[in-house]
Amino acid sequence: MTLHIRTIAPDEIDAFIWAFRAVFGGAPDAQDLAQARLRLECDRSFVAVDGREEVVATAGAHSFAMSLPGGGQLGCAGITLVSVRADQRRRGLLTRFMERLLQQALERGDAIAALWASETPIYGRFGFGPAISTVEITLDRDHAALQHPGPVEEVRLVDHSLAREAFPAIRGQVSATRPGLLTRPAGFWDSLLDEETTSPSGSGPRLHALLPGRAYAIYRLRPDWTDGAPTGQVVVSELHATDAEAAAAMWRFVTDVDLASSTVAGRRAVDDPVLAMVVDRGRTRVAEDWPLQVRLLDLARVLSTRTYGTDGALVLEVHDRQLPEQAGRWHLEVSGGRGSCRRTDRPADVRLDIAALSTVVLGGARTTQLAAAGRVSEDGDDAAAHLDRLLATDVAPWQEFMF
Repeated sequence: MTLHIRTIAPDEIDAFIWAFRAVFGGAPDAQDLAQARLRLECDRSFVAVDGREEVVATAGAHSFAMSLPGGGQLGCAGITLVSVRADQRRRGLLTRFMERLLQQALERGDAIAALWASETPIYGRFGFGPAISTVEITLDRDHAALQHPGPVEEVRLVDHSLAREAFPAIRGQVSATRPGLLTRPAGFWDSLLDEETTSPSGSGPRLHALLPGRAYAIYRLRPDWTDGAPTGQVVVSELHATDAEAAAAMWRFVTDVDLASSTVAGRRAVDDPVLAMVVDRGRTRVAEDWPLQVRLLDLARVLSTRTYGTDGALVLEVHDRQLPEQAGRWHLEVSGGRGSCRRTDRPADVRLDIAALSTVVLGGARTTQLAAAGRVSEDGDDAAAHLDRLLATDVAPWQEFMF
């Protein structure tokens, strides 16, 4: 049976979400559908349909911009909602979807693509690499004292409307200093802070804490009791702060919650300041969380837009099966912290594929580690280390919300 790939119309959003959920053995609820109507871009949402116009596969992209080292931003296609029904697999649908999405992203001027991968090996062959690691941090209330003071008395709980007004500006300030963060479109903010959003089973209502102009947190209390004692857990879905004092205030606010014995926050930066603030660091539990997969679409623009902490020059020989226009030798030259990247015929110093370059480009992973694993080759003993020195950043890249 011939399958046709096309974009969807606004009145097909519900069918798109139903088809996606069905592949994973579920069904959307009213909240899922409402969020999809706020977030999905129909001209970036694709379906594969059979002769009866039945949807058998889905894939889409969101229009984001990603912060780069130095504070610049470039367009980023957030790949999402990829599914192929079991009876239609191994027919090349995923490859066709990815080709369509990446080419469309290039046509729209995006320089980067990104996705959260539930099965990482699937996307490495399309040039994606785990560029942004995250961690889950768990703090026991009895051992959550912080070395840094913070004006906790100025933190207040606010309703969804004030949160919608205040939170984006704070996150925007953080984005200017933290590479990797994606802009959050209005539809994402609206669905995140929707007054009608229901809480997960067993959790209390969503709460919004604000330190005006400086920090915010979104969290819930998951109550529990053990042998008559409260052992609830505070689940932090998002926490941003513009300075150390504000961060300390917000972390103290979400760890000193009645009826809770611990606070857990997922998808945090690997160098989250709270890890250096905690007095009893040995009692803090840190676990690896989801990494954001990144794929360079226009490597010259990315390498010429981001800034660098040291000067130098290297020739990179890049292999890219999906986007051959990105393949070849590129001369990266950095002077005064600004880079330029142009094609060259000079001999290569470092040879790597686009997935490896995408993994290290934000400074969150080491080229030397990939070289030790056999994924990068170099001419000379110092070329991979030299690239690491060029790409190093003051803070680790980070991205916290899923899409």
